[in-house]
Amino acid sequence: MQGKIILKKGKEFSIERFHPWLSWGAIRATEGDLVDGAWVEVRSSKGRILGFGHYQKGSIMVRMLTFAEQPALDFWSEKIRTALAVRKQVGLPSENTNAFRIIHGEGDGLPGLIIDYYNGIAIVQAHSIGMHLDRMKVTAALSGVLADE
Repeated sequence: MQGKIILKKGKEFSIERFHPWLSWGAIRATEGDLVDGAWVEVRSSKGRILGFGHYQKGSIMVRMLTFAEQPALDFWSEKIRTALAVRKQVGLPSENTNAFRIIHGEGDGLPGLIIDYYNGIAIVQAHSIGMHLDRMKVTAALSGVLADE
């Protein structure tokens, strides 16, 4: 982690309800070398760890990637594997289509990331600086998960 975000009193409720965005107005203080795209630890006003995410200056200051727990070593693979399992549950790919969205940003717990699949080809879109900086980890995990299929 490159830094910490400490929230104002009462601003932890949205994170506790798993809202993936943390706005600038909820932040009381920052610690560490916070550069756009850095991974940060998010803490309540009382110091309790609420989760981890990508930092970026702007109206949305943190895009949450985990809630409470620290990201595991296989974080990217597990997120992609989980999203792919959901698609398989609804019958994708099928004999009617071999094109579908594997990762749909916030809906799959990865705000700022889109991954589309077209007949064996994956297209990765990073819509935040944090996802752009983590793109090599994302694509390595994606290659591994798809190779296991």
